[in-house]
Amino acid sequence: MYRFATETVQLTNRETEVLGLIALGLSAKEVALKLSISPCTVERHIENARLKTRTRNRTHMIAYTLRCGMLP
Repeated sequence: MYRFATETVQLTNRETEVLGLIALGLSAKEVALKLSISPCTVERHIENARLKTRTRNRTHMIAYTLRCGMLP
């Protein structure tokens, strides 16, 4: 759980895992193969995390989560 201003952002373990792999430069298909899940499921995790962080796109989301210490 991460606290920013007046809001709390809580990503699931899987969302954090997927975002970490995306931050390393893997595509959704590569993440799906690595985690043995569907590419559609990867996209859903990414979109859920983007909505929770209220960011505009993947690049903004990764920058935001790295800056806020949400990703290792």
